Amino acid sequence: MAIYSDRKLMDLVERGIIISENFSPDSLTPNGYDLRIGLIRLPGMDDSTEAEIPPMTFFHVSTMECINMPGDAVGEIWIRSTYARKGLIASFGAVDSGFRGNLTLSFFNASRSPIIISRGERIAQIIFHGTDQQVEKKYQERSGNYQNSRGIITESEKS
Repeated sequence: MAIYSDRKLMDLVERGIIISENFSPDSLTPNGYDLRIGLIRLPGMDDSTEAEIPPMTFFHVSTMECINMPGDAVGEIWIRSTYARKGLIASFGAVDSGFRGNLTLSFFNASRSPIIISRGERIAQIIFHGTDQQVEKKYQERSGNYQNSRGIITESEKS
């Protein structure tokens, strides 16, 4: 179905839908929204708001934004080209209809140099697609493993 425009996104945000917490107008794009870093987690370290990512290192970030997907939309996430050009690699999935919470995004620094990242940086873009109708069962009814997540949640921490 159609990708939501900036106008549609603003209308939904004003009604508490799509992005229900920490929305920033500066992150709105013509057809999506740039997600910002909340927390950063490197292997064997506590969560932080700034980190130097060593070369060849896998790490997670949470989004500052709290996503609130309606039952007739799905989100698709892309790494921002600024970070891809620095050597970060990421693999993202869809944000299912009915999902609520912070997103945990996983990255790998494939470059030969450390990369410094910090809270508030726009690291990925989410675009929203409308579905042809309301889904029969929303995310929380299908699996809901990460429903209402806050901060960084990994496979071993899911509810």
